[in-house]
Amino acid sequence: MKKINTPSSLRVVILCAVTAQTIGYSSLALASCGASFCLVNTDWVVQGAWLDRGNRLDLRYEQVRQDQLMSGSRKLAANEVDLRNREVETTSHRWLLNVDHGINEHWGISASIPFIDRSHLHTEAGAPVTWNFRQIGDARLSARYQSALQDTATGGGTVFGANAGLKLATGKTDIANDTGTRAERSLQPGTGTTDLVASVYYRRVLADLATSWFVQANLEAPLNEKDGYKPGKKFGLDLGIRTEWSRNFSPMLQLNFQSRERDSGFNAEPENSGGDSLSISPGLSYKLAGQAHIYGFVQIPLHQRVNGEQLSPKWAATIGIQSTF
Repeated sequence: MKKINTPSSLRVVILCAVTAQTIGYSSLALASCGASFCLVNTDWVVQGAWLDRGNRLDLRYEQVRQDQLMSGSRKLAANEVDLRNREVETTSHRWLLNVDHGINEHWGISASIPFIDRSHLHTEAGAPVTWNFRQIGDARLSARYQSALQDTATGGGTVFGANAGLKLATGKTDIANDTGTRAERSLQPGTGTTDLVASVYYRRVLADLATSWFVQANLEAPLNEKDGYKPGKKFGLDLGIRTEWSRNFSPMLQLNFQSRERDSGFNAEPENSGGDSLSISPGLSYKLAGQAHIYGFVQIPLHQRVNGEQLSPKWAATIGIQSTF
């Protein structure tokens, strides 16, 4: 099947927006100190911009700043917070390198590794306590299978696919600040656990071959506990559309939902971990010379609910470049 772009058409956009408002979506992982990332779906296989055999390289940068303290789905006012002992801010920058190899039109494998630059500030007895680190995070390895059905009557098509793999414990879990105090486990660059990662997706290519929409369900489930910490299981749902405005420009729109269970273990904070959120993520892709594309998304939470009290973001952003070779 030849290279295909992704969704648009006002009717499809409206449908996606209404659907998301009805069932809810997110993309921001929640934690008491704010171990959050922009989880916009940039899987070009799922979106239909990458179907051929060969190799693909994708490098993206993400930024998330968590500086609003929430309880449940409500933002806490200043008079509700103990200013001498409170979470203040977590800022996370992440560079994510992904390498994908398409064996054929059905099978493929991929590997990714993140580099995390994170700073965190909270107060204890009125004194500021900070952590700042730059570290490799947890790598991922996965395989996929997909099958395409061509609609000879309209010229469009349907693609079904699935991914399965592992998140490996490559990131450190013992980062400490200048006073020798370790950061809480949800703030560390790695979880210390090996996790099952899996997803299934469906993509519909419209008859114009320039527009398509997709839906993908994602699961991340830890398989073990490490040093008294086990991160909560995560479930996500992405709904997106993509279209081709011109030869070079492709606007995109996504709705991302994520629900995370509470962390567990004696080094966890189950009362202040987990929750769910729904975000809208408009984006744009621009084709450079050859097979390279640059892309960007801005992610805005529509709804957030946290367990206990947690820092949450007002917005997140990602920008990247991908190329086939």
